[in-house]
Amino acid sequence: MNQVKKKQHFVPQCYLRNFVGEDKKLFVWDKIKKSIYPADVKDVAQDRYFNDFPDSFLPEELRDKTKSQFIEDDLSKVESSFGEFLKSIIDCLEEIEKKNLFDSLGVLDKEAKKNFSAFLALQLVRTTMLRGQIRGMFQSLDDLKKRMDQALFKNKINIPKISFPCPKNLSNSIDFHDLIKVGIEEDSIAQHLIYISNIIDQGSDSEISKILSSHIWLFGVNSTSISLWTSDNPIAIKSHEDFGTGLSSHGVQVVYPISSKHILIMFEPSFWNKLKSFDGMSVTLSEEDIKSYNKLQEIQCYRQTYSSKKNFELLLT
Repeated sequence: MNQVKKKQHFVPQCYLRNFVGEDKKLFVWDKIKKSIYPADVKDVAQDRYFNDFPDSFLPEELRDKTKSQFIEDDLSKVESSFGEFLKSIIDCLEEIEKKNLFDSLGVLDKEAKKNFSAFLALQLVRTTMLRGQIRGMFQSLDDLKKRMDQALFKNKINIPKISFPCPKNLSNSIDFHDLIKVGIEEDSIAQHLIYISNIIDQGSDSEISKILSSHIWLFGVNSTSISLWTSDNPIAIKSHEDFGTGLSSHGVQVVYPISSKHILIMFEPSFWNKLKSFDGMSVTLSEEDIKSYNKLQEIQCYRQTYSSKKNFELLLT
C-alpha cells in the first residue's frame, strides 16, 4: 500500500538541505510573526496535502489518499533527479573555488543548462505564492459577478445566464455559477495543480524553461562570512529600472540561490549581451552582493526566509 504523504513541500527538501547549519537545522525569519527560530527542513516550505486535488475534482475511485496523490508522486520523482543534479553543480563550483578557476571553466554545458531550466520552471509555478495569486484571480471574478448581479437586479434586467471564461482545464471554462457551487478555494487549488502537471509534462519544452535557458547564466560563489539566504519563494526577480519584472523583461536578473555559498544569476540577454562570453561560468561575490541578494529573498518571499545562520540583522535594522 502506498504511504499517504501529509506534509507536502512547495520547495524541495533536497534543495533546502543546502542551507542548513552545522546542527542540520536552518533558521527561519517569519515576516508575519516577526520572529526568528530554528527548524527542521521537513517542517518548512510545506503544507498539509498541498499537492492533492480536492475530492470534488476527482472520480469516486480516486477519492482515496493512497491513490489520489499522483501530483506529489510525480514531484518526488523529479526531485530525486534534481537533488543529484544540484549536488553535481555544487561539487563543480567548490572545485572551481578550490583551484581558483573562476572565469576560465564553465559549470554547465548547453544540455545541462536546458535540463536545469526545466527544474527552475517547475519551482516557479509550484509555490504557495502562485496559488495565492490564482486564488486572488478567482476571488476577483466572483466579486465581479456579484457586482454585476446587483447592477442587473437594480436595473431590473433579466439575463438568464452570464458566463465568463476562466480555464479550469485545457478544454473547458468555468461558469460563474459553477464557481460558486464548487468554491473559490477548491477551484484555485485545482487550477494550480493542473498548471504544475502541465509544466512537469512539458519539461524543458515549456515556455518558462525556454525563456530561462535563453538567458546568460553566471554562478556566484560566496566566500564571505555572510550566508546566502533562500525562501519559500526562492526564485527572485531583480528588475532593471522601470522595465518590468517579467522573466524576459529588458535587463531583468532572475536570481536563484542554490546553497548558502552559491547562487545562480540569470541575465536577460539583450541588455546584458556583454556577458555572453561568460555564460555558464562562475564569479566571486562581494559582501555587498550577498546583502543585496539576501534582501531580495526577504522582500519577495511569501512568508518565510531561510538561512544556515541566525544572520538576519539586515532585516532588523
